[in-house]
Amino acid sequence: MKLVSVDKLEPGLVVSENIYTLDDRLVLPKGTILDDKDIERIRAHSLYNIFVEDEKKPVVPKQETAASDTSSSMSYAEKLRNTEEFIKFKQHIEEHADKLEESFRLLANDSMPLDIDKLTEPVYHLFVEAGGTAGIFDMLHNLRDNSDEVYMHSLNVSLISNTLATWMRLPEEKIRLATAAGLLHDIGKVLVSPELLGKNKQLTPYEQKKMDEHVIKGYELVKDKDISIHIKNAILMHHERRDGSGFPFHIKNDQIDEIASIVAVADVYDSYTACTNYRKSICPFYVIQQFENEGLDKYDPNTILTFLSNIVNTFIANRVMLSNGLTGEIIFVNPDHLARPVVKCGEQYIDLNKNKGLDIVALV
Repeated sequence: MKLVSVDKLEPGLVVSENIYTLDDRLVLPKGTILDDKDIERIRAHSLYNIFVEDEKKPVVPKQETAASDTSSSMSYAEKLRNTEEFIKFKQHIEEHADKLEESFRLLANDSMPLDIDKLTEPVYHLFVEAGGTAGIFDMLHNLRDNSDEVYMHSLNVSLISNTLATWMRLPEEKIRLATAAGLLHDIGKVLVSPELLGKNKQLTPYEQKKMDEHVIKGYELVKDKDISIHIKNAILMHHERRDGSGFPFHIKNDQIDEIASIVAVADVYDSYTACTNYRKSICPFYVIQQFENEGLDKYDPNTILTFLSNIVNTFIANRVMLSNGLTGEIIFVNPDHLARPVVKCGEQYIDLNKNKGLDIVALV
């Protein structure tokens, strides 16, 4: 391994450590065999030196992309999914989801004590494996073929809640509370019928009402446990909204627990961007647009604004597909219209804020 100036990078060099921007965002994962576009991306982030392996490897030839008029190398997401780090993360989060299901069932049967530290320990291991706040969304966005709507979702929400609380610069104790609350927020679903949880069609109004009871059932499970009131409140309140449109009590504004407010944002984002039994995942930029449109009415302002201003930066250098079929890389985020960044498609720069007829429809 050696340290090489960015000005002296050549195609074929192999990245020996994850490359991050100055503000801690992942640029390229470890093991990437650099091509001309990778080198261009590194230089665009004003980096000075990176670590590479001592020996070069053959560069994978570029392939023609049917949806675009330009040729491109393997996308960032494809490279990430082929890394050892991602493969291990996927394996471990699936294993932890199975163990979490077992733990929730034992807790529901009162067959084990509720040990918050022990229950959340795997989350912190996953967080480290993902590369911390710089890499967690890259990992989660590439796990969207998994339709586990309870236990994988609980792990995802815990990871996102931890990241959001960190972005908010909350004290360590509140970050730990947000992490635990995110993990336990849907524990009441262990008492919902498997047929309802596994239904592969949209729920009827009656079925949705029964599903919504999971917040009360979850609170009943933990109300007498020796855990923080903030965790109990998050289980009960994570579907409440500041404008009173939530459930179960339609409470408003500061009546909603601070930690519950963090879990609420994490829960909605993960729920929409993950697959379900009856629909495919929704593009994150659609969710970001919805947050921009109604976020200040429904969510704690500091929480939603912090989430939005940080989540969009995790997409820089990611490849996306536009509604006209073109694919390109996000190179700039419009601060006043976060869901409509500037996308580079070949030699063409498309500012979506000025092209209202175009939208991002998928990450590719």
